[in-house]
Amino acid sequence: MLNLNIEQYLKELELLVNMDSGQGNPEGITAVGKFFMDRFDKMGWITEQVDVGPETGKVTIVRNREADHYDALLVGHVDTVFPMGETAKRPFRMDETRAYGLGVIDMKQGDLTMLHILEQLPEEVNEKLNIVAIFNPDEEIGSPYSKDVIDEYARKTDYAYIFEAASTDGSRCLQRKGRYKAEITFHGQAGHAGYLLEGGMRSAINELVHWAATLTALCSVEKQTSVNVGTISGGVKYNIVPDFAQMSFESRYEHMSEYEKLVATIENLKAHAEEAGIGVEITDVAEIPPMVPDEKALAYEQRIKALSEANGIPYKSKKRGGLSDANHICACGPICIDGLGPTGDFDHSDKEYLEISTIEPNTRFAYLLLCDLADMKDEK
Repeated sequence: MLNLNIEQYLKELELLVNMDSGQGNPEGITAVGKFFMDRFDKMGWITEQVDVGPETGKVTIVRNREADHYDALLVGHVDTVFPMGETAKRPFRMDETRAYGLGVIDMKQGDLTMLHILEQLPEEVNEKLNIVAIFNPDEEIGSPYSKDVIDEYARKTDYAYIFEAASTDGSRCLQRKGRYKAEITFHGQAGHAGYLLEGGMRSAINELVHWAATLTALCSVEKQTSVNVGTISGGVKYNIVPDFAQMSFESRYEHMSEYEKLVATIENLKAHAEEAGIGVEITDVAEIPPMVPDEKALAYEQRIKALSEANGIPYKSKKRGGLSDANHICACGPICIDGLGPTGDFDHSDKEYLEISTIEPNTRFAYLLLCDLADMKDEK
């Protein structure tokens, strides 16, 4: 049975939180990963750090053995959203019920939870399960450099456990929205606004406004699809027809059919721009699929709900609009459970905190999941 030393856990968390690992600091990100690699080295696990380029830190991968197929993939991320130097300004601190600091909930507590679970895994469970754990260096920017490395393991794994924090009410997560984001640049023909109707001028801003209105019309409360135009720029003066305009937007959606509708709308808008004589460039595109549980995942949730409640841990789950590595991992095929880390709130802010009382039950629940996974192999 799990024997979690909370005092030790919090001392280790303080060390990790005070390590500056925001994007822009690849060395700091890699150093946090190295903390975990060193601990797994002592356990006799196979460890490596994979270089995915100079823009971010290395991907830290640990495995209990070499395998062509894995029963369990555990994933956390060691990067934060904060700029270099911010950690020194706001170091780790605690009061009677909460711990505070940069990344304390998003998500160094989840990384540490993974470590403590695997350190205490019973030998018989370790023998039955092929396990790989990955500490991601660039999740906060969408995992552009680590995604292919993670997905390579996800495609050969049966169950994936993501250690983002549980919701503030303790809920786990089996469903997340997908996202499409892009920056769109419009090129028209400048000229004197007084001769707009006769001089062959073409307003880039007019075309942008048409795109913005058409895209935001795709918003649907019923289908839980949102479109947000986040930035707009362009033009020089009120009496000059603008030959340049730019906008960025993102859409979030629960179902791929909504993504397909969005893509079809963009194609129609491109045809409209061509007819209006406006050049269009679509750049900085990022597409992340929704995390949608299939029937096997929903059946598995009923099993782990019963397991949780049998061990005195209330179980809830709910959808999330935010993204995590679970989005692309789920698309690779494994049954995927997210929100396994201890709970807190106000991540990405100066109020970020971890609720200390949630460390033990959340760690114990995830520990029980792996023990139960070993039992499931015996049942087959």
